[in-house]
Amino acid sequence: MNAAPREAPSHRSQAMHQFPYFTDYINGVFAREKKQWDFLLVRPLLLVLYFFVRFVSFPLKFVFHRFPLGFEPYLIDFCMAFGMKYLARADAAELFMRHVQIEPLLYQHILRRRDDPPEANGIKLNTIDGDYSVEDIRTVLQNRLTIGHDLLSYEVVDRFDKQTFLDNLDYIRSVQPGDHELWSKAVLETNRRHSLQWFGPTNIVMLIVLAITVFGDLRTTVTALNSFGSDSVLLWCVKRIYAGNQEVQSDLDFFMQEVSNRGHYNSSAFFSNPSQYLYYHIVFDEVVYDLLRRVPPPRSEAT
Repeated sequence: MNAAPREAPSHRSQAMHQFPYFTDYINGVFAREKKQWDFLLVRPLLLVLYFFVRFVSFPLKFVFHRFPLGFEPYLIDFCMAFGMKYLARADAAELFMRHVQIEPLLYQHILRRRDDPPEANGIKLNTIDGDYSVEDIRTVLQNRLTIGHDLLSYEVVDRFDKQTFLDNLDYIRSVQPGDHELWSKAVLETNRRHSLQWFGPTNIVMLIVLAITVFGDLRTTVTALNSFGSDSVLLWCVKRIYAGNQEVQSDLDFFMQEVSNRGHYNSSAFFSNPSQYLYYHIVFDEVVYDLLRRVPPPRSEAT
């Protein structure tokens, strides 16, 4: 009997990281990350650390820090900005900035009305219709990016109306989300010049979640860690947009596996999962954005 080629196990190991329902860009980011030292050594330590920090911090917040005192968003964004400038690898910084800009574009898309086109309000890094160009680190700090970004999830749920969406469904199918490349990402040049290139996307997301857990007041922290309800709304909308396209429906079904906040429920902050931000939120937005920009939806499906 002939022995299998020595190269086969390595080939199969690499292929396992190429998930068919992810985009090529996301598959490439994750495949590269899994070979890095920080993913193998630092990620397990951060997971254990986060478990204990969460277990201790929430009871203390409930007693001593239930409401915001005003400094929390700045401290959270300071940690995030420091990590982006000095610690994040280029892949992680780019993925984070893409997400900051793609998410409001997706929400604008599902809120479209034929007779009431969306208008930019000029508010920097906040609100669905805001300006999401990020020229430098100072822009991040001055405009409270992290908490403002999390609040988008609540804003879209408040503004979304099922019947309005269905009434405008054919119009929504006829247009695409805006191009995120039209917004400046000049802040990434700061990362390329100054960063030690230590941490990839998984650890950067975990550090951001850790910063929110440590520095946020109870209300802000629970709000931020529960900001996934919008994903269920977006998923429902995209499945309606592509009703009748079985290939797209099959891919979207893989984003229904996480039960936390997939309906009208709030998960306990004690059971929040940092990986959910990356694999079921950031990646989900990337997949949906690529789909809406690349695959024409059907135009005449009855609603």
